[in-house]
Amino acid sequence: MILKSLRPYLTAFVLLLLVACGGGKGSSAPPPSDFAVVPGDGLVTVTWTATAGVDYWLMYAATSTPINLKSPPGVHFWLINVSSPLEVTGLTNGQPYSFAMDARIDGGPGGPQTASVTATPAASSPSP
Repeated sequence: MILKSLRPYLTAFVLLLLVACGGGKGSSAPPPSDFAVVPGDGLVTVTWTATAGVDYWLMYAATSTPINLKSPPGVHFWLINVSSPLEVTGLTNGQPYSFAMDARIDGGPGGPQTASVTATPAASSPSP
């Protein structure tokens, strides 16, 4: 009886998983070749050349260790459907952060990620 009442919810959950994982629709896309991360005061600016029709997402973590999107570190953050230039704010000066990007077309699965890039935000020097 309980299983029958849960069936619509379980079905919706499975459909949500399929959509989130690509569900066979769309395709992966190559990552941008010119992915760059430039540190600033409490932030970084991420840039790349976008390809029309491609959705990009970024993962970052407070670590100097290279990150892998398929096996993320314990604490990490995802930014989805991002565009360049992207300013990631609220970061701690002096703390290294690693960044990696992935891409897909029409909701497909992610393809190979960019190389992991590490940047450390720092306070800017006062002007003379």
